Amino acid sequence: MARSPIITVSRGRFSSTPSQVLEQVRAAGRASRDEVAAASGLSIATVGRTVAQLVELGLVRERPDLARPGATGRPGVPIEIDADRYLTIGFHVGRRIATVALGDLTGRVLTSQTVRRPLGAEPDLEELSRVAAALLGAHPGRVPLAAGLVAPWRELDLVPTDRETEVHELTGLPVRTGDHISAVAASEFLHRRHGTGGLTLYLYARDTIGWAVAVDRGVQTDVTRAASLTHFPTASDVPCPCGRTGCLAATVSTLPDAARARLLGQVAGSVRDMLSPDRVVLVGQAFTGDPGLLDEITAAYAAHSALAQQVPVSFTRFGADIQAISACTVALGPVLDDPLACVEAGGMCRRGA
Repeated sequence: MARSPIITVSRGRFSSTPSQVLEQVRAAGRASRDEVAAASGLSIATVGRTVAQLVELGLVRERPDLARPGATGRPGVPIEIDADRYLTIGFHVGRRIATVALGDLTGRVLTSQTVRRPLGAEPDLEELSRVAAALLGAHPGRVPLAAGLVAPWRELDLVPTDRETEVHELTGLPVRTGDHISAVAASEFLHRRHGTGGLTLYLYARDTIGWAVAVDRGVQTDVTRAASLTHFPTASDVPCPCGRTGCLAATVSTLPDAARARLLGQVAGSVRDMLSPDRVVLVGQAFTGDPGLLDEITAAYAAHSALAQQVPVSFTRFGADIQAISACTVALGPVLDDPLACVEAGGMCRRGA
């Protein structure tokens, strides 16, 4: 059965106990056992046993040097993700370039390398795996736990499950795939948006244009399948390769910077009206590449709406690293789903190397 295109960024109480504890610690950055218990609803005894297991496996580490003044016993000792023992491998395949990245278990990118690829060519995943192996060579002692593979699948006319199988065969690791725009949205949410309930709309514009939404239900947060805006109508007379005129991607490529900024802002306003989200985040270099045009975009966004209530808009903090970050974010999926199984698989991979 094909895996759902939805990316789960917060698993909540539906996940295993190790997954819940690891996710709470990752989200908080650093937390004591009693804080994890309070946030997750698990008993302090259950959290204590699970933390001991995760510490033994090297997934989290204790920080007694940062214990609260006056705290006694283990429950008051902070724990954090151990960012020095394991890593993930992220592969991002774009239209003209591919990116290979290594990330730690907090989602931070440790290193990355871009590889030029011919437009329209099949992705050479064997070559990208060799690049990953070379990057791993600069991090001796680190154990890879999982891999993520991200691409604009429809634009490249690729089947993600086929490529997932290929990466697994090349690396021996659990592999998770994600659509590029959905992965970007998941990265934004995972790194910045804790506690933001409801629906967050993410609009992405660079080589591809589209949107995805994060739906926070309180107990679980998912990023839905991405929707393309490539052929969104603009009423221009610019011809598009599809045979029509006025499609968004074809139109923005012909406009001066200020006009392009206004059009993208207007489109963001239109999509906001269709979905009525709680907040909007604009992502991708077409939105963020020129800081001098951000006010132009937000003004067009605010003016182009029929909603009575304004919906707040913000810009991503991720710039040119977003391809590496999104791939490493997707690679965290198997680890957060089942951290114990990933450690076992990583150990087997290392023994077989």
